[in-house]
Amino acid sequence: MINRRKSNRAGWLLLLTSLWLTALLPSVALAGPTMPAVTLSFAITATPAPAAPRGEISYPEKRPIINGTFLQLLEQNGNWERSRWESLFDTLGQLGVRQVVVQWMLHDSRAFYAGKTFGPVVRAPLETILELAQARGIEVYLGLAADSGYWGRIRQTPLRQQEYLERLRWKSERVAQEVAIIASRYGAFQGWYLPEEIDDLDWRSPQARGVLVQHLRRLGSFLKQLTPAGSIMLSGFTSARTDPDSYGEFWSTIFRETPVDILLFQDAAGTGRLPWELLPTYLKALRGAADANGKKLQVVVELFTEVSADPFKAVPAPISRVRQQLRTAEDYATGGINSFSVPDYMLPEAGGAASGLLYDYRKYKEGGQLTAP
Repeated sequence: MINRRKSNRAGWLLLLTSLWLTALLPSVALAGPTMPAVTLSFAITATPAPAAPRGEISYPEKRPIINGTFLQLLEQNGNWERSRWESLFDTLGQLGVRQVVVQWMLHDSRAFYAGKTFGPVVRAPLETILELAQARGIEVYLGLAADSGYWGRIRQTPLRQQEYLERLRWKSERVAQEVAIIASRYGAFQGWYLPEEIDDLDWRSPQARGVLVQHLRRLGSFLKQLTPAGSIMLSGFTSARTDPDSYGEFWSTIFRETPVDILLFQDAAGTGRLPWELLPTYLKALRGAADANGKKLQVVVELFTEVSADPFKAVPAPISRVRQQLRTAEDYATGGINSFSVPDYMLPEAGGAASGLLYDYRKYKEGGQLTAP
């Protein structure tokens, strides 16, 4: 009797091998020659996407739009005047953004809130963000402790992974306790984001997967006790190192065995680490895992095109590609379409081509025509 799962995976490997070979082999056309303390409880009041043809683009009547964006806080954000934050949130509101995911409240040893444990930036922006978001009907999810050395530290033995995650979890729990005292005063605060991005390579062994699930279960349980009504978000991506069926099973385990409520899946259109042709297959598997466990799937549309990996450098994506990303995301997202990120790649302050993407996206959202880049 044929084992359909093994047969499907074998077919998947053949397809993936074919795609890799297509990218690696020279062309044969005419031209020739891939991040314990007192418990309190608070109530909460590969390849880039294909480019569209040049010329005039007419959009269909129904246009999927960006519902949310990440907000990555850096040291310079700690010097912003209130007026600059107001300008940012005014633009987000005008664009229809109704959710902001603050990527972290603590980055290494620098805090973006006024607390006692970690040293804050000059003008800690947490309360300003919550106040401005609430005034504009935007919900906010707050990231916890992020470590710039995360990727190097998880690429160790399961025992070392466990020791590292225990230290990181202590930081995140302390951050959550201090931040909850502030955030619980604002209705815009809707929950937490865990900055530990989950890939499809470092957690494949049963031992490593057990370490990850234990970490997420313990941190998630702490957060649910601290803010019972708060949702918990977690981000992930794939580089096609795992077939879609196995990848769906991996996330089904996380959904089933941890308090994570929402998966933010990165579409990889900007990094190119996942061949665009494979994205729908992975999204289908993730949608199935989320639906089967009563959880939500958000698709994170990458608004950039990576031009250098080390050091990382990227430029705003063309609207022709973003449009295709939005249409694909709409087919599978059950929790809305997020993005990375409007502040970094779609605002004039970002410089370069960001003003152009903002202009083009506004025209797209309003139903007008534009000329593809």
